[in-house]
Amino acid sequence: MVNLLLVMVICLAISPVGRRKMGGPQANVEFTLFGWLSMLFAAGMGSGLIFWGVAEPALHTIQSPLKAELYENPQTSGLALTLVNWGAHAWALYAVFGLVLGGLSRQSAESGDLSGPVISATKGLMNSSGQIKLAFAIKLVAILAIFFGVVGTIANSTLLLRKGLEIELEVESALLSGFIIVMLIMTLYTLSATLGLKRGVQALSKFNMFLAVALITGVLFLVPIQPIIDTAIGGTWDYIQLITNGTWHFASQLNDPEWANGWTYNYYFWWLAWGPFVGVFLAKISLGRPVWQYILGVVLVPTLVTIVWFSVFSGSAIAWDMTHQSGILAAIKADYTQGLFVFFAQLGWPGALLVWASLLLLLIFVATSADSAVLVIRQLSNASETTIWSLYGWSFALGLSAYVLLVQNNELLNRSIAIIGAMPFLIIFLLQLIGFIRELLSDIKS
Repeated sequence: MVNLLLVMVICLAISPVGRRKMGGPQANVEFTLFGWLSMLFAAGMGSGLIFWGVAEPALHTIQSPLKAELYENPQTSGLALTLVNWGAHAWALYAVFGLVLGGLSRQSAESGDLSGPVISATKGLMNSSGQIKLAFAIKLVAILAIFFGVVGTIANSTLLLRKGLEIELEVESALLSGFIIVMLIMTLYTLSATLGLKRGVQALSKFNMFLAVALITGVLFLVPIQPIIDTAIGGTWDYIQLITNGTWHFASQLNDPEWANGWTYNYYFWWLAWGPFVGVFLAKISLGRPVWQYILGVVLVPTLVTIVWFSVFSGSAIAWDMTHQSGILAAIKADYTQGLFVFFAQLGWPGALLVWASLLLLLIFVATSADSAVLVIRQLSNASETTIWSLYGWSFALGLSAYVLLVQNNELLNRSIAIIGAMPFLIIFLLQLIGFIRELLSDIKS
């Protein structure tokens, strides 16, 4: 299904629909290109790249899930498999959510209305009273999906932040350090959401993009460049092979077909859980932009950034370990949350600065996802913009739930929690797609 969504957005970008404006013909662009790209990337999955930047490609390199006769180089195939989980397929899913809610047809309700496409798909099957109940149910399921998805992300990111503090400061109390981190994240995303899109979310997202560029530039100054280039080229080539051929019959590419259930499909359900809030958020910040530009910005640009990010961090870390026998891969195999910090520890005093920069980057990336989610949850719950206590209430509930989950100290559990919200929303998403296609076809015929 995700393969078909990727093909769908490519076809829409080059079709006559690609010239339509998000939000309708009268919509105007509100944010600069850099501000727009910063917000969509930060909301979508920025924190995950810090968490897995070194660890995931390394894990797939240590023990490649792909068949060796099809993909000979475990390092490049490990990067390719990581990109299948984090690249174009994930962003295409987000892009479709935004398109479905983007008010592109003449029959659409206002941009960002989750229930509009579903009501269009079920037109003639229920009366107005039934439609009102359906709209309420859709918003309720969406709120739960967003809530569980973001809670899992905050808990996961706090695991990595806590590991960094344990290594750098030798903090002994995991519960206390975890509580302080969650409180800091909660304070940051609450303040950002209170300030609103322009003064809060956009400003924080822009700062994080500058910090991300500084971090990756710092790494490039400290490590050999050639292994990164080789990893990027080989990994991208293997990735192209996978998305054009392998992912259409994915099980045939794997040594163990069950592997995909714990990784790739698990990720896709996580993106599905985030889809309602990312889709509403994308529809809101993308008003006035033509569909072709929206698709390039939401799918192509983040995919290219993801390729560069994983190539730099995993390529340099694996090459360093192979050259210096520094134990990076062994540390990741034992505990993947150590990978980033063990790698930076090899780089001397500049590495210590990179550790603190990466922790700050992760902290703000989590906040820029959570603040967007809080704003969307408030919108879905019909909270008045002037009722600030609803914002504080949702912010506190997210933070408290994340800490309760953090106490379990189980990354897999955190990911599984997101699926609880995503599973029921899958049906709603399919109905949204049907309604969206039905509206576009009706527009074309008329």
